[in-house]
Amino acid sequence: MTWRAANSLLVLEHQLQAGAPRAAPPATPAEAWGTIGDSLHDPGSDHSPKDFPGLGNDVVTALDIPHAPALGLDSREVCDDIRRSRDRRIKYMISQDQICSSYSTGTRAAWTWGPYNPNDPNRDRHDTHAHISVVGDARADDRSAWATIGAPAAGEDEDDMGQSFGPALMRSEDMRYPMVIPPVRGGLADPRPTWINAAFDLGSSPVFLRFWAGPGDGSMRPLLGGGHEVVRLESCHVFSMELDAGVRVLSVLRVPDPDGPKDADGKPTGPISDAPVSFCFERQ
Repeated sequence: MTWRAANSLLVLEHQLQAGAPRAAPPATPAEAWGTIGDSLHDPGSDHSPKDFPGLGNDVVTALDIPHAPALGLDSREVCDDIRRSRDRRIKYMISQDQICSSYSTGTRAAWTWGPYNPNDPNRDRHDTHAHISVVGDARADDRSAWATIGAPAAGEDEDDMGQSFGPALMRSEDMRYPMVIPPVRGGLADPRPTWINAAFDLGSSPVFLRFWAGPGDGSMRPLLGGGHEVVRLESCHVFSMELDAGVRVLSVLRVPDPDGPKDADGKPTGPISDAPVSFCFERQ
């Protein structure tokens, strides 16, 4: 199944690990920061991918964070920080056998803690971790910093997050190199355009590359469009191209010089460069 986590949860995970670096994996298990559902979660849980109008299909809207106060991450304090901020992205949070939601119920007011499933003796009391669910609409992809540890200091530009990313290295032994990137022009989540940049600096012979791109649904097409065009990359020269909206997956293939020797069927047969190639992505 192809799925993704709501972008606000990825921001929170990154923020908490930056704010409490001693609690980041491997000090805490990677699975303790889980978004995707497993056998321990009911299929109806927010940890399981679902379709949401205005947000997308197969989106996970829940995040678990470990409770590791000895390592600088007190999950209850994080939830309380968020509760006090009344962040519009929150649906509900569970911590220390209590639940808090952005909406009122028959037993508690909005943004107040109350007992969590008190009639279920087998309930997960959430004392080793906290559960955070966000709403199932476009707000869930809001990349704003959360009002808790790791948030940018006053005066910092929160929009700097994700301005550029990489580099990624296609090594000498890699004939094909796949990459997964944040969705280009991701609507309310991140509407900025994205450029791919590629370069190498080994030797004087050019490198020939064929780029394919897709939205992550199994379909791929040539990046340059209209056919199977090949990029000729010269040493210490940068190839740069803006990516189409929705691109999430890229595949780069080394190929021979299309203008070099060919076999009887017209297929290029020349040598293929094994120079390492570096890629990075730039956002406006």
